[in-house]
Amino acid sequence: MDLPKSILLPLGAIALIGACSPYPPAPGPHTKLPADKEDEQALTSEQQRQIDESRERLKHQEEARNNEGNGNSPRTDVPDRASPPVKPKYPTASAVPGKSGFVFNPYTHNIVDVKGIGSGKLCRDPEDPDPTHKFRVP
Repeated sequence: MDLPKSILLPLGAIALIGACSPYPPAPGPHTKLPADKEDEQALTSEQQRQIDESRERLKHQEEARNNEGNGNSPRTDVPDRASPPVKPKYPTASAVPGKSGFVFNPYTHNIVDVKGIGSGKLCRDPEDPDPTHKFRVP
């Protein structure tokens, strides 16, 4: 099908001009849209007073919590001696025989390259889909 040049030439010019015009910028997370301006309301003095009271109440509660932890007030639910935090126990990997710097992942039994990682340090197999599978380098 042979279109006449009088139709093809203007359509080509329109397509070329349309392709060269830039897209409008996308609104960012902090860009206000015109509809947002209509939704804004000024706070009344009563609402502002309630907000200030809530802030003061939260500030006093935070101070009370901090004072309890400093020993300024007696607490019966806390033991006298502070117990050390419980560290999770991680299994130790076993070395691959004949290959220094390589270990077996204790969870998946895959070979993992641990060159440059010190002995006793925690390590994770990058190919293991479970991110909680950490082990210690022997």
